[in-house]
Amino acid sequence: MMTETPFPDLDTLTDRLEAVLGRYRRVHDIKPDRDWYMLKLQEEAGELTQSYLALTGRSRRPVEGAKAEVAKEMADVFAFLLLMARAEDIDLKAAVAQKWLSWEAVMAEEALG
Repeated sequence: MMTETPFPDLDTLTDRLEAVLGRYRRVHDIKPDRDWYMLKLQEEAGELTQSYLALTGRSRRPVEGAKAEVAKEMADVFAFLLLMARAEDIDLKAAVAQKWLSWEAVMAEEALG
């Protein structure tokens, strides 16, 4: 069992993202319901796909600046994933530790051999 927090700054980052989102919601008069986070995440994933297609030359969109656009859209997807996890009261750090980082013990055993 893991005792240390795998991502110690993730909560602080999510706090900051939530503050920015709060301003966005006030400015645009958005009152999110439970589905809003999922829908925004899907919207941002679609925009990431569009940018990635441009980056890889599989789009009618210009390629110039595509890498910067991919980075921005990745940031949006990442931010909305963190915000959705908080809205749904999901401990994303614990979920990643259980789903992904638990394999580190298996890998260590395999390395021993």
